[in-house]
Amino acid sequence: MPFIEDILKVFTPEQKPLFKPRIRGWNRLEGNPRKSDFSRSLRAEIRDPLWLLARQWQFGEFQGEDAGSPINVDVLAKSYRLNRYAIDQAAATAYSDEIPLEAHVEREPVPGDLGTQITLARFLLKHLKRALPAVDFAAAKDWLRQEYAVAINVDTMLHRESEQMHALALQMLFDGYEVVQDMRAGAFDGKVDASPLSAMAIAEVKSGGQELTEYFKALFTQPANPADDAWKPSYLEYQFTAAAEDSSAKKTLLYAEQYAQGHLDWYSFDIDNQPNTTLTDKQGEAIPSANEVTTQLSFLPAPVSFGGMPLPRYWEMENYKTEFADVTANTTDVAKLLLTEFALIYSNDWAIVPFNLEVGTMTDVLGIVVTDVFGERLLIHPAGQGTDEAWQRWTLFNLHTTAEGDMSDHRLFLPPAVDKLLESDPIEKVNFLRDEMANMVWAVESTLPSALGTGISGHETAARLREEEHPVPPVFHDTEAKIRYVLGTEVPYNWIPFVPVHNPGSNRQIRLQRAKMPGGKRYKGEVLDHSAPFYVHEEEVPRSGALVCRSYQRTRWYGGKTFVWIGKRKLTGKGEGSSGLQFDQVKEVK
Repeated sequence: MPFIEDILKVFTPEQKPLFKPRIRGWNRLEGNPRKSDFSRSLRAEIRDPLWLLARQWQFGEFQGEDAGSPINVDVLAKSYRLNRYAIDQAAATAYSDEIPLEAHVEREPVPGDLGTQITLARFLLKHLKRALPAVDFAAAKDWLRQEYAVAINVDTMLHRESEQMHALALQMLFDGYEVVQDMRAGAFDGKVDASPLSAMAIAEVKSGGQELTEYFKALFTQPANPADDAWKPSYLEYQFTAAAEDSSAKKTLLYAEQYAQGHLDWYSFDIDNQPNTTLTDKQGEAIPSANEVTTQLSFLPAPVSFGGMPLPRYWEMENYKTEFADVTANTTDVAKLLLTEFALIYSNDWAIVPFNLEVGTMTDVLGIVVTDVFGERLLIHPAGQGTDEAWQRWTLFNLHTTAEGDMSDHRLFLPPAVDKLLESDPIEKVNFLRDEMANMVWAVESTLPSALGTGISGHETAARLREEEHPVPPVFHDTEAKIRYVLGTEVPYNWIPFVPVHNPGSNRQIRLQRAKMPGGKRYKGEVLDHSAPFYVHEEEVPRSGALVCRSYQRTRWYGGKTFVWIGKRKLTGKGEGSSGLQFDQVKEVK
């Protein structure tokens, strides 16, 4: 039996069917019921045999088609894996699907807050307590408390629980996070050797430091270099490039320009095939092989079936649990209407062929040959052929190409993305909202990371800071004046202003620049902690606002390994707001 390669040779480029632009109209006859009571129609009453024949003729059961049912499908495809990842396209690094792509993109260094210091210190103390006698353990603990004293300022947060834990840690524990940093820098062993501890204690402290470093590395997924951060503060989203390479060393660049929703899928990427776009490997980086695999398979196609699908026979009873005829759709619910129309009218025209794709691969279906019951073999061409920008082309699962006038790409991409994710309560939440009366944007830190690493209320923290700065309210002297002049009203401490400024290179466009209110620096979190001048593009804060959350995330990857990392996500905001900021006001004296 000839396979796909032989079938493809039969069709020359001139003989292959092409999609030509045309405008075609269709008419469909539909019943127009004159009564609101359908009980008699739903009874499906029958009459004599002639009536049954007329009913069959009415439903088109006597109409024959010169078409055969498919009985066999031959598929030829090739797949190759992602093997590169780049934030800067001039320094691509190796990538393997041993780590989820979300974790690889979002991960950031774990901060050395008080909670992390205590957790790591307790781990090291448990190791030393098991390995050392009581005298040596007490000496090692005292030396660690003196050499790595807990040094973190909790006064700026005014968080009672953090203050209590800080006071306890000063007496009982030490900074375990600093121990890990010295281990990574190679300075820990030298400090231990210079300590007055016994030889046995010195050996165990060194061993415990090594075990602590491995524990911290396994506990959190962090970037090897803190500068490898895909988060773009001016866009409030992640931007990165992944690449797949075939056996001919041709790279397919997959550019994710607007990833901020917390879950990656194939539609998060575009194929970056601009003529001047290149991807250069980082010097000395060992890139894994492309690992291209060609697959030839034969399948027995099966008709599409799903819950609520209309049955082919008129008098056959259907399950009412899924009722597409009862769908309520508005005129703007185009996707819902398309789905309903497919389910009720065209669903029995489709057959399904199971073809499993491996995670993290780009698959190119080279050809599909269908054999019907009459023995005819038909070469199936991809749907949606033509230029990627053609308005008459329709596709659903294809990636967009960035080059102008480029042909559409029909490859299937299955990214190594997380299926299920556990997410902690936000340790930081910043609400970007528009204040039209003040003609600016405010970044409201509604949740802030405490010294313990947990999220606390930014509004309560702002109120405490205001009380600390102004413990005594201003005193107004009694006068005969009935009005008073107010230079400017106050704004809560957790409201950070962003003012519109001119965008260079444009005559009319603006961007948002972080400003400051009178006094010192007010922002406390990581989202707004960027060197000045800090800009945010105006289109990133729509009228509905934008909400940026930062939280711990955990998932279990295939193979059973778990990954924990800190990541950000951007959500739709809660609308406009008003800070109450006003200048040069005349108030009535009360």
